[in-house]
Amino acid sequence: MKVEIRYRDNRLDVFDTASFTKADPFDGKNMLTNFELRIDALGNTGLWLTAHFYDAAEPYAKKTSEGETPVARRKRGWRFLLAEAGELESAESVSIDGKPVLLRVAGELIDMIRFERMCSIWLTASPGTPVAKQAVQLFDELCRAYPEDAADGERVARLCGFSLSAINELRERIATSKKVEEEGEWITGLEG
Repeated sequence: MKVEIRYRDNRLDVFDTASFTKADPFDGKNMLTNFELRIDALGNTGLWLTAHFYDAAEPYAKKTSEGETPVARRKRGWRFLLAEAGELESAESVSIDGKPVLLRVAGELIDMIRFERMCSIWLTASPGTPVAKQAVQLFDELCRAYPEDAADGERVARLCGFSLSAINELRERIATSKKVEEEGEWITGLEG
């Protein structure tokens, strides 16, 4: 698994879980690794990758009755700080194996996994529909679907992977862009 963080200054940090320094990172007992990319407290603690492992030690096999399959034990591994909270203020995106997980939209890091999952459930977007339009459409659709939650716009926006201020900024930008297109201001001064 590769985790990539791209920064505003074009710095790119790449973390590769397949390239451990030591061939046996867990003393040769590891049969399965569980990776957690912790995006739940980005602004407070930064971006952490945790690697737990499943210990497949011989004593576990010996304790197993004949005909039963031995059970590997999940063990706590290590936490790795990929980016400090302050560094994340200039992060443009975080991706795993090339797929965006976090993306800066309207000044905020957006949870793209949640956004894409919710879009697949609630929207029938045509190919090429911009993320900004999909975000506003998704927010409006969820407000209609859950009128009891619509009063708390922040809660509905978080279901979309956004904050309410980001949704409002996108809505404003879309309206401004539409107005400019309708008025034809975008071609002013380009006449022959």
